[in-house]
Amino acid sequence: MMRKVELEPRNESFLSVYRLPELTFEAAELPYPSLAPIWENMQAGNFEVARTIARETMQERRIFPSEERAAIKIALATAELKLGATDTAKRMAGRSLDLHNNQFAAHRILLTIYMLRKDYTAAYLHLANLPLPTKTPIWDEALTNQDVHVALSSWAWQLGEWDQVADHLQIAFPEGLSEMPADIREDWFRLSLYRGLADDAAAAAETLIAGSSVDRADELLQTIVQSGWTKQALPLYRKFYQDKPESELLRRRLVALNVKEGNMQEARDLAKTSALKLAA
Repeated sequence: MMRKVELEPRNESFLSVYRLPELTFEAAELPYPSLAPIWENMQAGNFEVARTIARETMQERRIFPSEERAAIKIALATAELKLGATDTAKRMAGRSLDLHNNQFAAHRILLTIYMLRKDYTAAYLHLANLPLPTKTPIWDEALTNQDVHVALSSWAWQLGEWDQVADHLQIAFPEGLSEMPADIREDWFRLSLYRGLADDAAAAAETLIAGSSVDRADELLQTIVQSGWTKQALPLYRKFYQDKPESELLRRRLVALNVKEGNMQEARDLAKTSALKLAA
């Protein structure tokens, strides 16, 4: 059974709202002169203008290299997507792939459409089974290995496949917690709770409470306590209390945890500390 994670709304899961980075159209030294005005308008957000130029270019009476046509259809697909025509965008992306399959951009458009439609299974299977392109053209925009596995972890999160989420995050961040951004460390903390892994939750919490307020640290650590992992919570409370010895909340938490763990002498010493403070 999934453990409930009691975190404030401001700490909404990063992976639950993750979106693939959008295409930027920032490529320099484009291989075909026809692409320059289209790319400039796409980059500037002038999607209707870019679409018009792309359509007019495709009507020119000349022979188009397949790669040039593929690139123009990527711009058309993206413009249509930005303008809300997802079916047309999907069709254009598919045609671009037919013309030049060694690219990321068309796949990124298709994946974005799956996300917009909340079809996370289709998005996951599409990317998980995609042989990643190599030596893509200049106009293409690659996804890094980290991008790929963060995206896969996001869709696995949406599907409640917690072990798959963990697998993808470990590939995306092979150095572990130290390499993860704070938002993803928070999700790793949540994930550890969902998977029932006390030590992983404690390790994530230790990184998250460093430098935080007493209330924020207590919020995270109480989630561990409420999961029944008092053994893991106790050293974290001890360490944080060393930096915040004036906090009565932390002292009370430590007294209670030491009693639960049978450390009666430490509990008595902490209670005595409180009595001395009151006497002073």
